[in-house]
Amino acid sequence: MGDYVKKLIIGVILIFFTIIFTTYNELILPKEYNTNIHEITNSGSNAQNIKVYLDATFIAGTIKNNDNNSFYVVFGNGVQYIVHMSDKKAYRINKYLLDNPDKSYRIIGVTKEIPNDLEVSGIKFIKKWLDQNHNHENEEHAHDINEDEFYQYFGYVYLDDITDNKLVTIIIYIVGITGLLLVLSYINKKYHIL
Repeated sequence: MGDYVKKLIIGVILIFFTIIFTTYNELILPKEYNTNIHEITNSGSNAQNIKVYLDATFIAGTIKNNDNNSFYVVFGNGVQYIVHMSDKKAYRINKYLLDNPDKSYRIIGVTKEIPNDLEVSGIKFIKKWLDQNHNHENEEHAHDINEDEFYQYFGYVYLDDITDNKLVTIIIYIVGITGLLLVLSYINKKYHIL
């Protein structure tokens, strides 16, 4: 068996692996996340590492913890949740929702306990949100939010997006491109196309 045939076989295997991984990530993996996060937050549970989903309809804004990590306030079914995801993914989801106002975007992930350092910025966010979206005449402190009310709004857990592993995505792209190059190399050697 010649070197180019070996490269062809390796290339086909790499492309096959890339297709399988991509299909698993997009079609099979989301089915494992069949618990709506509302079931957790609505019950007052702080259960962690539960596979959950959220059908997002609107991203209200971002809040930061002490480490300056981005957490997004995301609405689904008229209820707000905290979601940890990359700025790039939040931008992509927000663009999709703005372009398709009659649709939702499913985010999958696992539940994590809301860290204490997120409460302060979260309280500021929800107060500002309520002040901007609900008018209360002659009420100077209509939306003073305390810690207990913070948990009434958000629950005790946030959704930690698990599909944003950039390193894994980069590796899969490299594997797929390498496989494609090996196949093209074989085709070029055999048929002198390139």
